[in-house]
Amino acid sequence: MPCGNLGAVPWHAARLPRQRADARRPYAYVCEDTVISYAASGGEFLRAARRGRVPASERAVLVADPSGDLTWAQDEVTALRTAYYTEALLYGWHEDAPENALGTPDDVLSHLPGGPAAPAASLLHLVVHGLAGLRPTDSALHLAGPDTADPQGHADAPDPGRLTVTRILDVPAGEPAATGPLIVLSACETDLSSRDHDEALTPTTALLARGATDVVGSRWKVSDSASAALMVVFHHQLTVAGLAPPDALRAAQLWMLDHDRHPVPGLTGLLLAETQSDAGSLARAVSWAGFIHQGNPAPHAPVEGRQP
Repeated sequence: MPCGNLGAVPWHAARLPRQRADARRPYAYVCEDTVISYAASGGEFLRAARRGRVPASERAVLVADPSGDLTWAQDEVTALRTAYYTEALLYGWHEDAPENALGTPDDVLSHLPGGPAAPAASLLHLVVHGLAGLRPTDSALHLAGPDTADPQGHADAPDPGRLTVTRILDVPAGEPAATGPLIVLSACETDLSSRDHDEALTPTTALLARGATDVVGSRWKVSDSASAALMVVFHHQLTVAGLAPPDALRAAQLWMLDHDRHPVPGLTGLLLAETQSDAGSLARAVSWAGFIHQGNPAPHAPVEGRQP
């Protein structure tokens, strides 16, 4: 729970030279020794720590970049659906997504706590563009614009395909739920604030305020293929190894750091070939350290949630 500008630092990637020389791994990182979870404020931490978790595969929703210009978005979503979430709902630019499942802001909002698609999703994984705005409330996830033929769409709104922090938070206050979803933002700059790093307002913190138990976000612009590989390994650790989200993220980052890494079953085809063609680049901090966990830090959180 860092203060001031220290809130922009990826503390899990703090490093020291190794005591024993290792040409391939010259540094030892904090995440190799401990699990790091972040909170923008004490209030955010306490609210999320009281929420229980739902098995991620129970009501999984996957969104492939609606713009279609993230090279590995469809491969990432295909790998997750094939290996770990065979019954997941699909949205966006994907050959198996229903024609009307565009992946609009309304589509995403409908699966959040308090949305019309009750109960909320257990997992919401978004492979999209993200951008930190000059004003924190303008930071956004870039999704699809609504179908203009849809009378419920917001086609007349400025940039109707942008899911801003303001829109995420624009819901009436209700009774807090005992459980919340895991939301994974496989996108750039989703936990970056261009200012006010103390108690930062970002898409990640906004989704926690909206009722998520765990959110994975990013601190900078991330590589498309490296992020896809990390995310497949993260979900493998989550579903197959049974780790909690903060532990699963750490395990995936340690996998990236390991030059002798072995591919998990979810990594196949072109994505596997891409990770093997330049395996050394995966271990660079820029490839893995941008992703952070916020929310419930517990290794195991009961479904019914914790009592205050």
